[in-house]
Amino acid sequence: MTLLQSRSSLAVPNKRRIKEWLIRNDNILKLLVIVAYILATLLGATTSSIGMSTLRQDPANPLGYQVGDSSPIRADEYNAFSPIVLSIMATGGAPTTSVLAAAADLVHRYPSGGFFETFVFFDSTLLRTAQFLPDAMVFAAHWWLPALVLFLFLPKWFTQIGAGRRWGWLAATLIALSPAASWWTMMPIQLIAYTLAGSSLLLSAYKRFALGQRLIPVAQCITSGILLAGLPSFYIPWSLVLGLPLLSASVAWIFAARGAWRPKIMALATAGSVAVIFAAGMLWENRAGIAALLETVYPGSRRSTGAAQPFGMLFGAPALGSLRDMTPVGSNESELSTAYTITFVLAALLLVGLREFGKLRDNVVLIVMSVFGLIWLAWCTVNFGDRGAAIPLLNYVQPARAAQVCGILGAILVCLVLSRLQQGKNLRIAAVAGVVCGLISAYAASALQQSYLPVITQPLILAVAAAVALATFCLVRFHTKLWPLILTAALVTLPVIDTNPLLFGLGDLRASDTATYLREEGKTAAARGEVWVSDSPALDTVMLANGVPSLSGVQRSGPNKAAWSKLDPESEHAHEWNRGGGFIYFQWLPGQPVTFDNNGSDSAIVRADPCELKQKVPNLAGITSLQVLTSSCLVPGRVLTWSGQTMFVYKFL
Repeated sequence: MTLLQSRSSLAVPNKRRIKEWLIRNDNILKLLVIVAYILATLLGATTSSIGMSTLRQDPANPLGYQVGDSSPIRADEYNAFSPIVLSIMATGGAPTTSVLAAAADLVHRYPSGGFFETFVFFDSTLLRTAQFLPDAMVFAAHWWLPALVLFLFLPKWFTQIGAGRRWGWLAATLIALSPAASWWTMMPIQLIAYTLAGSSLLLSAYKRFALGQRLIPVAQCITSGILLAGLPSFYIPWSLVLGLPLLSASVAWIFAARGAWRPKIMALATAGSVAVIFAAGMLWENRAGIAALLETVYPGSRRSTGAAQPFGMLFGAPALGSLRDMTPVGSNESELSTAYTITFVLAALLLVGLREFGKLRDNVVLIVMSVFGLIWLAWCTVNFGDRGAAIPLLNYVQPARAAQVCGILGAILVCLVLSRLQQGKNLRIAAVAGVVCGLISAYAASALQQSYLPVITQPLILAVAAAVALATFCLVRFHTKLWPLILTAALVTLPVIDTNPLLFGLGDLRASDTATYLREEGKTAAARGEVWVSDSPALDTVMLANGVPSLSGVQRSGPNKAAWSKLDPESEHAHEWNRGGGFIYFQWLPGQPVTFDNNGSDSAIVRADPCELKQKVPNLAGITSLQVLTSSCLVPGRVLTWSGQTMFVYKFL
């Protein structure tokens, strides 16, 4: 045998082994997901709306490259969430939220020096790599991390609890491509992804303990506990709706699994102890911010009760492609967007049609997910009255918020049921399910047409009904085939395509002359313990994004009362500034006393003479103004351009 023939004979088995590995456990799909994540990171590509015209130095000549238009409705994302991320990258530590605001570590998942939160909020801790990596790459890696975790761990979780892996891929697709995920800039994905990963690692640890292993499962339990400790953070109402059911179902599966109790106790006790310790430590480190938020006028410690939501909102997700064409009447795109709640209907029809349900222990995950799904579905479909506000945990969730994301639980539930379908034609149940789901979707689309979205046309209503009926019929009738899943994935893409832009880089928030100037001024101010202030909300955003300590800007957890006492010593106007989840705006009124106001909900407004403000806040070093100021205490400085407007910089004598 020649050397060439020998190499050729060795290459064939190698190719065969590679092919077998790619096919095994959907490794090729995992590889594609990882490659897509790496590619997006290297390109600095995200679907962020920080490319808004208000966040450009010259809106007519934006920097960088963007495909599609930014979404104006996502103001929280481009004025708060993303600038806070960029601020962490700029400072290498805590973001420069307003010095008048209490720490917002808990509600924005970032550490500011605490031991426990540094681990629990690991995703924000990783942002510090921007000190030696390109900002755009770090921002993109952070942006897509929850989606990466979702697609890698949900199929695995399905396999771990005995369901089909491919149904996990479908569930992940239904979640990621839901209108709720798109119009809320992937918030629902972030709120479920890390709890999902923690639950999956818990299941892996249990199985390894059962095999007699020790080192690896202990490491998995520690990681699982840290991930699960983050459950009571970020946007807690959605954390309760999305994260708690997955964790409960995973714990229930371990309890119900056949086998010895020792590995069960070892896994649950180890991961549970770590979760409790890190969660308690994280909450303790953020006790001041929590107290500030609970004591605010808005949102405060408000409690909600269950209430019926509009039918079109609940089941109209397949028709929400029309949100690209108009702002909903009496609402907005984010508030109207939901996940695919129609999945609950399909799950119910399939459960009724199951010929064999099996033993209780084999269906514990299905039961737990069904119970949670029914609870949250009832919370947004039934009027509970005043007594509903006394129900623990549920009363933290507004019924509209439950309506927006409970369809994510429905997506997981229906995929669990689909994985249980027995071999057979299932023609009758497929036809009934297709007709019922199609009619409900048609009715929901019609209800939207008559209320929120009059732009919806009759042909669109028919198309929505036909698409839902077709996907439903094919998934049930041909549940052993792959092509119905591909068809469904293609159809659910249609309502959300072009919802968000594709942005490469960070736009003007990093590369513009204004951003560069403010970044340098921010470093100087931070080193000297000084602060700035602006009368432009758009400039507040670029100051935050570039690490400028400031009086104006975001106030997310509530006020720092000690800092506010410098402006309002007797707290006579606390009703105006004691607010959370919003912003602090300043307006210049030379020669006038300091006055306070609010926007009716989450933001405070301060009107002041710059010179008097300097007296009250001695470390105030610079201000910016949309108009020329002639106060005697001010020294004119640089003239900036932002949002296409001229901004005048002043220092103090």
